[in-house]
Amino acid sequence: MERSGDRPLLDRDSFINLEAESYLYTGAHSPALARVERAIVGSYRAKSMGERGREVLFAAEDQTRRSIAELTHRSASEVALLGDASTAWSAVANGWDWKPGDNIVVNEYEHPAVFAPWLRLRQFGLEVRVVPRAADWEMPTASLEAACDERTVAIAVSHVGYVNGLRHDLDGIGRFARAAGIPLLVDVSHSLGVIDMDLQHAAITISASYKWTLGPYGVGVVIWNQELLPDFRPGNVGWRSLGNIFTEDRFEELDWNVDATRFQMGAPALADIAGLGAGIDTILELGIDKVEAHALALVAEARAALVELGADVITPADPARSAGNLAFLHPAGERFAARLAERGVLVWGGDGRVRASFHVMNSREDVGRFVDGVAATIHEFETTGV
Repeated sequence: MERSGDRPLLDRDSFINLEAESYLYTGAHSPALARVERAIVGSYRAKSMGERGREVLFAAEDQTRRSIAELTHRSASEVALLGDASTAWSAVANGWDWKPGDNIVVNEYEHPAVFAPWLRLRQFGLEVRVVPRAADWEMPTASLEAACDERTVAIAVSHVGYVNGLRHDLDGIGRFARAAGIPLLVDVSHSLGVIDMDLQHAAITISASYKWTLGPYGVGVVIWNQELLPDFRPGNVGWRSLGNIFTEDRFEELDWNVDATRFQMGAPALADIAGLGAGIDTILELGIDKVEAHALALVAEARAALVELGADVITPADPARSAGNLAFLHPAGERFAARLAERGVLVWGGDGRVRASFHVMNSREDVGRFVDGVAATIHEFETTGV
């Protein structure tokens, strides 16, 4: 009987120039999907069609917005597409309502894209509270809650942390945040496209485009829950943020769009947006439940094998607390990853860690190559004293 993970959900010939025997680098960026390339090229070529081409380009943008909404169980009117996730985070931080002495809560596992815009505001009196990890590499929801008080204006958290692949309890954090009247801001760059998600408690959700969604670089996804954060005005604004840009009083007052498109500043990377839509449509056609089960099965099998090898694994064992990333500690992470690449296995290495990412192009055969490569590299490094 075939089990989840026995075969890849997408064959290698679905991708372009996939030279590595085992591509486990999706946590940094996914391989180039041929369907995405076709969408990008087709959208770009529409520029030669004049006004009809603009209609094609913006229709593709609308379709991508609808596909994102379907994948996240939200509405298309809540979805905006910007230049990148960092631009989106800056727009949120710069538009946030706070007073000197207020604080925002983040945690040790956050990427600079999430915390850096808030850290800049410290010079003006905003306190940034960083919750440390537990000794077992966990980040208990209770620790985040304990860091909040009556001056907390937001909690910012990645659904899945990039450091060790830990999946935060969005439901638990969100229920606390709602009860305390604290908006919850969520980055889903390491979960969108690989695990299903419930964003009902998130006031604003942000994602990159080039990882688990199989899309290209250059697009930042924003999902704005107006029920939880009504009339929010981003800190960055452009002509596409506005409704009628030719009103007689346009030099007196900004006519903000009523939906999430108020986050969109100017002419976007429409070809890349079309490519992102193609990547997300691929995930939708496979089924996010099937994609999640596939990734979790591979991560669980690889994790068990690493533990048996004696590797210092920092990804939680509980599937409900993990996603597609699997990480272990090694003082020579970059050299370790380079050695695995020479063995035909692409992973990410750095900061004293090695991270393998399992997605739709992977199977148990990749798990075997990865584990064998790790075992051989550990033995080699021990022999040579690395």
